[in-house]
Amino acid sequence: MSDTATAATRGLIEVRNLGMRFGSSRQAVVAIDDVSLTVNPGEFVSLIGPSGCGKSSLLNVVAGFARPSSGRASLDGVAIDGPGANRGVVFQQYSLFPWMTVRRNVEFGLKMQGVPASSRETTARTLLGLAGLLAFENHYPDQLSGGMKQRVGIVRALATSPQVMLMDEPFGALDAQTRVVMQQILTNMWQKFRLSVLFITHDIEEAIFLSDRVYVMTARPGRIKAEVTIDLPRPRTAEMMSSLAFTQILHKLRNLIREESLAAMGSELHDGGLEGFGTEVGPEGLRELV
Repeated sequence: MSDTATAATRGLIEVRNLGMRFGSSRQAVVAIDDVSLTVNPGEFVSLIGPSGCGKSSLLNVVAGFARPSSGRASLDGVAIDGPGANRGVVFQQYSLFPWMTVRRNVEFGLKMQGVPASSRETTARTLLGLAGLLAFENHYPDQLSGGMKQRVGIVRALATSPQVMLMDEPFGALDAQTRVVMQQILTNMWQKFRLSVLFITHDIEEAIFLSDRVYVMTARPGRIKAEVTIDLPRPRTAEMMSSLAFTQILHKLRNLIREESLAAMGSELHDGGLEGFGTEVGPEGLRELV
């Protein structure tokens, strides 16, 4: 394969016929059923769906933290069978080492790879500068705001030059104003590095603002219900979120998610023994209540 061909496929995530089951055979919970999706090199793809539909389980498979019960996930054609430096992962929780300064946190992965101290410092300071955090390089995590901690987490994930970024509700714990700022920072950094990104969120507007494509998952067991292309120009701005094109996509995705949220709620009520509460408990019955 030529160098050009190799570069053209770097960061290709492929999930094929993926299934995840938890528990014993008699009481197994099917979290994901026959899910297939693709994240093309340099593409930003979001995954949305009702709570409990298996979004995080799918991301954990791609990260190498969990093994599927069936199907496969691969990166650049190579089956994923464990964690690796070619995948940077950012969770909702701030996973920083509290006893290390901001710069030491960013340097940690590079240190584990045996990168010399001078190179580690240069890389860390460059990335912190891009994230607007260079002035805080010698601060400790407990001296930072939530948004700043998450910026450090993103920078630390980028420091080892991964092929893809896997992000599980990274802004879920932030207030609305900080969240908007973080979305813009993430967009700017993604446009600079052009990594492949698989992003999980419950925020539909966030998914539209950030993504090239959005996959919508069904209620458990999670399947792919729809794939929606976000045909909006880049760079994107906050003003774009009030445009007609943005609003039309938002309306479409909200309807898709509402259907699955009602289905998930109906299933939970039925499992809880409330199916006889004045109407059939299910998507149709719940529509009478909401």
